[in-house]
Amino acid sequence: MNIVRITFILCFIHISFSSLGQIFPSIEAENINSEEINIPDDLSEKKSIVFLAFTAQAEEMLDNWYEPVYTMFIDESGFNSMAYDCHVKLVMMFTGTGQAAADGIIKKIKRNVDDEFIDYLLFYQGSFKEEMKLLEMDKKNDAYVFVLDEQGEIIFKDSGRYSESKLEKIADLVEL
Repeated sequence: MNIVRITFILCFIHISFSSLGQIFPSIEAENINSEEINIPDDLSEKKSIVFLAFTAQAEEMLDNWYEPVYTMFIDESGFNSMAYDCHVKLVMMFTGTGQAAADGIIKKIKRNVDDEFIDYLLFYQGSFKEEMKLLEMDKKNDAYVFVLDEQGEIIFKDSGRYSESKLEKIADLVEL
């Protein structure tokens, strides 16, 4: 009987501390034009898909996300433009020792970014340790994706490489 109680309590604790249902922590990031964007405050009128990448390995994981996300949610010439109206943001996170190289990397990215991605790319420099704990992000080398509702509440979280099933879950959540 005690094992059942302990299992129930542990499940309750895990559910209680899950990041789903929480308001996404405030991130003051900059866009390509060095304008400040606050996530989630500046994204409040629509649902939002937010990708976070802390390392080169995480950025590589996101490479497979770009084309399907662009086709599904960003490309206004396709059929999907009638089904989805959401914000999409990729935030390059420069934290800890990564901050030292941030300016050079950001300059290089700004010179080489495709024009069609300018509105979707953001840069963050600073500490993010407490927020990582809050969001249960324990692997810096993983890419993270969050879907936020119009009030900034986390309604979906996943990490790792692209998969069609992940994209379908996201699409279901942001569909008009």
